[in-house]
Amino acid sequence: MAITSLGLGSGLDIRSIVDGLVAAERGPQDALLARQETDLQTKISSFGTFKGALSDFRSSLAGLRQDSRFGALAATSSDTGVLTASASPNADPGQFSIEAKQQAQAHSLASGGFSDAGAVVGTGTLTIKFGATDFDPVTGAYNGFTQNPDQGTLSVTLDTTNNTLAGLRDAINKADAGVNASIINDGSAFRLVLTSTKTGKDNSLQISVDDPSLAQFEFDAAATNLTQTQVAQDAIASINGLDVTSSSNTFADTIKGVSFDLQKAEPGKLVSLNIAASTGSVVDSVQKFVDSFNALNTTIKSLSAFDAGTKTAGILLGDATLRTGANQIRSVLGGIVGGLENASVRTLNDLGVSTQADGTLKFDSGKLTAALAKDPGNVAAVFAVLGRPDNAGVKFLSAEDTTRTGNFAVNVTQAASQGVLTGANGSVGSLTVAAGVNDTFKISVDGISSANITLTAKTYASGDELAAEIQSRINGDASLKNAGAKVQVAFDAVNNKFAITSAKFGADSAVEITQATAGTVGLAVGAGTTGTDVAGTIGGAVAQGDGQNLTAGNGLKLFIDGGLSGDLGSVKFSRGLMEKLDKVLGGLLDSNGSLTAKTNGLQKSLSEIDDKRKVLDTRINQFQARILKQFNAMDALLGQLQATGGFLTQQLAALPNNNDSKQ
Repeated sequence: MAITSLGLGSGLDIRSIVDGLVAAERGPQDALLARQETDLQTKISSFGTFKGALSDFRSSLAGLRQDSRFGALAATSSDTGVLTASASPNADPGQFSIEAKQQAQAHSLASGGFSDAGAVVGTGTLTIKFGATDFDPVTGAYNGFTQNPDQGTLSVTLDTTNNTLAGLRDAINKADAGVNASIINDGSAFRLVLTSTKTGKDNSLQISVDDPSLAQFEFDAAATNLTQTQVAQDAIASINGLDVTSSSNTFADTIKGVSFDLQKAEPGKLVSLNIAASTGSVVDSVQKFVDSFNALNTTIKSLSAFDAGTKTAGILLGDATLRTGANQIRSVLGGIVGGLENASVRTLNDLGVSTQADGTLKFDSGKLTAALAKDPGNVAAVFAVLGRPDNAGVKFLSAEDTTRTGNFAVNVTQAASQGVLTGANGSVGSLTVAAGVNDTFKISVDGISSANITLTAKTYASGDELAAEIQSRINGDASLKNAGAKVQVAFDAVNNKFAITSAKFGADSAVEITQATAGTVGLAVGAGTTGTDVAGTIGGAVAQGDGQNLTAGNGLKLFIDGGLSGDLGSVKFSRGLMEKLDKVLGGLLDSNGSLTAKTNGLQKSLSEIDDKRKVLDTRINQFQARILKQFNAMDALLGQLQATGGFLTQQLAALPNNNDSKQ
């Protein structure tokens, strides 16, 4: 009879015996896998710490990669409530005494009162021009208007679909053409208020109409039916006793390289403006860079050092990835910048950043400050990717990763030019524009076609006045404006003709009159001369021109001022240490970098431990089943032996007593 319950046959605690044997078999393997898992998790965590320190160090490079910061000048105002300012690197250091006499204002006009915003105002075309208005608000005398050719002309047509006060407001605002319209309820009536979006006396509003029903909105030499609520005026400032003006409250061109803003007018008060070298931001950025590297150095030492006293090794001691990365970083820090081999300043050590015996960096800010004062451009070249032309008409734009360092001669064989349409000599027979006779034309600028352009019908006082009208009308065309196409129109009084020039440079720059009424002030149908791209060589090799941009085969890209040609000096191109450091750090940190590959490998090994545990579970289960089977068999056999022994004992006890048989 088989015994199926453990120990019932033998009386032994077979379950405990089997569990003990299984635990003895499994224990060493479990302990080994646990140690491996802990080691892998600790390494992954350590590499995470290393990556974090590298990322922080990489962030500190940003403030040293912008070359414009190294030649920076600070503009300091003694009263920022009156005047604020900024300075560009090309400014001249100095101190100025400034008086804010008058702030700029935008022209504003208000209509008469209406019962509500839906009141019908009339139909027809309302034309708004921008320029300088000679108007006396006291006497109401409108003495003249000089058009600003740089501002487009706005024509708004009202019909039965939009001939209300609100409809007029919406039509003006939808055009987005330099004037803002609003309806204000002054408590007794609704009024349309028109305000130029630009300040300055040359941006005042002239409003004319072509239908008597709109006469209430007229403000020109014919009638002044709008009320001037704010005069257009320039800002006025006195610089060291010399009065200067600006159409806005910003004065950008009065002091070389300096822009200052009038926050309010305060006549009689002198504000001191000091322009001086600004080294503080660069010094702060270098200090941050040094501190960040030292923090990285501390992290590397804690992860890889060996403590002889405690005989404790860092988690990543001897790790090739960490060691290689640290060596690459140190190699860059101690290197000479490519392209500056012969310069007086060419290494970090030359700028006060030196390596100490313990591997940390030490920063002498005084040495950097002195170098900035002497040659900020050379200091910038140590840190940033930089091209330094020695011709003011050449500007460095960019370079590619493959661009080599060195000194590149620049020679322009063809200057960039603009497309221009010039009328025939004597083509302007009259300065009188007559409606329906010689007032309309269409034009294409840089390949963009205009809608029908209509000039204001009148006799113009001069060719310059008519040129301003033509330019304003062209630049006010919606299609051209939306495409960014602009022109400049000039009148040649000697040859009695107009010249229309595109604002764009290059082979795509072109002007063409595509349609014109007979005798339109010399603007006959025809195409002008197309512009040209700049052409030349950089470093002796033929470069590709695109407008005013000239690009070498190695990716060095320069901007050449229009009209310049011939030998334009050279460009010194160098690659600063920050770019090289960033590439090293990118090789470690990026998604396909060595640290990512390392941690991915560790993660894979960590997942393999789970697989090994599954294999161990299977083997242990098989081992347990096998010894259970063996113990079951042993227990059954012992049970049978015990049963046989009991039977024999009973049989022996039943035999006749040998002593009794002898009697």
